[in-house]
Amino acid sequence: MVNISVLFCSVFTLFLFMIPGFILRKLKLIDDGFSKNLSLLVLYVAQSALLMHGYITEFKTEILSGLLQVFVVSFVIHILLYFIARQLFKKAPVKLKKVLQFGLIFSNAGYMGIPVISDVLGPEFTIYATIYVIWFNVFGFSLGRLIYTDNKKYISIKEAIINPAVTPIIIGFIIFITGGGTWIQKVMIQQNFVGSSVKIFYDVITVLKNMVAPATMLVIGARLADIDFKGIFKDKYMYPFVALRLLILPAIVFVLLKVLNIFSLIDTTSMSILLILSSTPAAAITSIFAEVYGGDFHYAGKLVALTTLLSVLTIPTVALLLLI
Repeated sequence: MVNISVLFCSVFTLFLFMIPGFILRKLKLIDDGFSKNLSLLVLYVAQSALLMHGYITEFKTEILSGLLQVFVVSFVIHILLYFIARQLFKKAPVKLKKVLQFGLIFSNAGYMGIPVISDVLGPEFTIYATIYVIWFNVFGFSLGRLIYTDNKKYISIKEAIINPAVTPIIIGFIIFITGGGTWIQKVMIQQNFVGSSVKIFYDVITVLKNMVAPATMLVIGARLADIDFKGIFKDKYMYPFVALRLLILPAIVFVLLKVLNIFSLIDTTSMSILLILSSTPAAAITSIFAEVYGGDFHYAGKLVALTTLLSVLTIPTVALLLLI
């Protein structure tokens, strides 16, 4: 069972990482170039380490069974959110509509969700969270780009699989399923050249993994510094978006998970993991895709920053549903 106080502390810790970015941006010590470069470092290096790290563990058949549960249900969740989001904000200006719909579907499950799962349930459970990230990226690079462009050419299996997020998971899964994680765990404790070399590799992966949360939150904090809060309060789309992304859609996901749990189609641990991941704020990639594919990326940055700020309170609130 999820400890709500531990969950709150974990999310609040992530919030504190936003403060240096906010201050440095206000003091004009960092600019958009810094944020972009740090985001690229997280995307191509630190994220890969984060996603692979959880698979360096002993192979167990019960873990494989849990992964299959999460794999199937994560697919269903993303399909459900896609169809709901496509029915909303139809009267908004086109550039805003694209951002709003994308932000409703895709939560910050990787950069924020996985570190929270590690803190609350333990590092050994991050392997389940990475499975959610598979569908996040498969749908993000296909249906997500379709939302922004209305061009079906982006429904590409190749690009949905070969990208900085899914590829490391595939490599990690191969390591896990072939017993490579078990071998690495055993060899690291040996006092010889091979053991020391493997331990160095593992330590590097661990350090890079630990960079993801603080670096991402620092960037979001910097973006938060650029927000005109007076303008946000006058935005008629912001209120329903925040309510949907942080409270209503996670509640709908909870109902789905609860029904599956009642019929023993998903266990309590997997249910907790999926609920927490789906209740995280709008994904950072919302603004990246908006900039690349013609959405309003300044508005997208506001959505990401604001929902991240408010998630300090909403994620623990949503998690209270698990006590039902």
